[in-house]
Amino acid sequence: MCGICGIAWSDARRPVSAETLKRMSDSLRHRGPDSEGFLAAPGIGLGFRRLSIVDLNTGDQPISNEDGSISVICNGEIYNHVELRRQLVAAGHRFATASDVEVIVHLYEEHGSDFVLRLRGMFALALWDARRRRLVLARDRLGIKPLHYAITADGLFFGSEQKAILASGAIEPRADIQSLRQLLSYGRIVAPRTIVTDIRRLPAGHTLTWSDGRADIRQYWEAMFPARDEYDRSLTEQDWADGLRDKLTESVRIHLRSDVPVGAWLSAGIDSSAVTALMSRLIAAPVQTFSLRFEDPQFDEFRGQKGLDDYPEYGLAGHRIICRHADMQRLPKLIWHAEDSLLGAVGVGQLIVAQATAQHVKVVLTGEGSDEILGGYSWYPNLRLLDPVFLLPRPARRLIASLPAIQRRWPGAATTIAGPRDMNFERFSRSITHLRGRPPGSEVLSAEIEAELRRQDDGAADAAPPPPGFETWHPFARMQYFDIKHRMGDGVVLGLDRASMAYSVEARVPFLDHELVEFCARIPPRVKMKWLREKHILRRAMEGVLPPDIVNRKKRGLQVPMDTWLRAPLPEFAAERMSGPALTQSGYFDPDKVAALLRRHRARGENFGQILSVVLGVQVWDDLFRHSASGRQLPP
Repeated sequence: MCGICGIAWSDARRPVSAETLKRMSDSLRHRGPDSEGFLAAPGIGLGFRRLSIVDLNTGDQPISNEDGSISVICNGEIYNHVELRRQLVAAGHRFATASDVEVIVHLYEEHGSDFVLRLRGMFALALWDARRRRLVLARDRLGIKPLHYAITADGLFFGSEQKAILASGAIEPRADIQSLRQLLSYGRIVAPRTIVTDIRRLPAGHTLTWSDGRADIRQYWEAMFPARDEYDRSLTEQDWADGLRDKLTESVRIHLRSDVPVGAWLSAGIDSSAVTALMSRLIAAPVQTFSLRFEDPQFDEFRGQKGLDDYPEYGLAGHRIICRHADMQRLPKLIWHAEDSLLGAVGVGQLIVAQATAQHVKVVLTGEGSDEILGGYSWYPNLRLLDPVFLLPRPARRLIASLPAIQRRWPGAATTIAGPRDMNFERFSRSITHLRGRPPGSEVLSAEIEAELRRQDDGAADAAPPPPGFETWHPFARMQYFDIKHRMGDGVVLGLDRASMAYSVEARVPFLDHELVEFCARIPPRVKMKWLREKHILRRAMEGVLPPDIVNRKKRGLQVPMDTWLRAPLPEFAAERMSGPALTQSGYFDPDKVAALLRRHRARGENFGQILSVVLGVQVWDDLFRHSASGRQLPP
């Protein structure tokens, strides 16, 4: 796990400033505190920060091929490097290191730009082909590792984090108000946008090739599902369960490839428990586990029930970390790391666990991704429950949604049924974020920002269109597509990466091995969710692996009590950033609207925690990145 950055000039003769490259690299030191490396040649500069995990002695980067004509820097892990190395040696390639990353340069020699199709892992990489004067950027299929870029009149800048690009001095950190609207609409920013107007995020499963001063962006992988009538009906439920257990076991096995000890982030739920239980079968030493608990018992998922570390037969060395109200003070540090993942509640909890983890291990396996690839969230049962309502025309559905009883007892359903019948980006977003009927952000945005949004409105969709054949998929699969592509790709994995890397911890996600994801896509929806039992097939697969009470435990997602914290007296930094003068100075939000919303939230009749969290997050971001040396100063 590392941090990468670089510059490619449009003028192939222009030298890259070593000072600039060092400044960009230094901004990523938290991602790789163990060593650094650089490549500088006319027209190109690559910078690298290393967190040593595989090949501790000879794995420094950049890594080049035999004659030095191809060089690569990579943030992440190539889990099938053992098998790839064997194939490449047989083809005549010579290796100088034991690093997993070295397979990339030789794969490129063999397969050209298609090298990325052979990689099984999580990665964001930059490959420089000196002969062709071509730079290739690539991001893994599920977007587990982040990669950002900016194109100016002079060339291309890229980095694992936006702050590396800002550290170059080539880009001003101006807030993209369309991204601000997306944050208020969806709780996240949709790729390729970022919070900074001139910086873009390379979408998951894409490459960017820079040559002759031009960028060519291409997609090499997409989450795909069978047509509704093309699922394999010959396999029984037990067949699918056995296959899932075998594929997950294999994924955990290759995710354990490391030259340093590997631990696990363990919740009370089935996902991380499954990963941890399989780890305990595959390694001899006790697995170090790290679990988040809360001083507020309402949010403590371990309250009244056992975690896997309470069962001695699994041989776990459990660590329990407590999240307290005082931890809201960590929000500025989190936002400095998270950049535009600005709904910071869950990230605060992950930050606390990462800090504790770093005292024991460098690498952890986590359970993220299971809910997306197996349909484990509450909106999947709701999808089935609301089927009869969607037989009605939209005016009738809007009437039902307006009924006070529906809005009071089932606000998510009210928002969903008032929207489109077909499963598309809007319906998915309504299902998971409870979008309000009024224009996004009208509750808090300043008049100037609202006017600018109206001026910029060109009717363009926020999300790219789904792949061909999408309309033939089962509605359950269509919802999964948006979950994987947007909620997870634009939010879940980005937040996990930033919180873990804040303390130089590598978080690995076995459920997001692309071969496992593709296997799960073929499982029929009726097997993934039986009746209204979410992740039924995973529960079947884990029978005999996990204790029965964990197998049958109802899902309870991780929640950090930001709503409650916003009802209590605010920490000094939050009170200052939410004050009238600070809101007026930044210009994004109307101070009177924000104050009124905060009063209503504190009156406890309505919950505006999400929108107020966005306001606070944007205000802190503005202070850190626009007024503190372009985000180069880490808050205490």
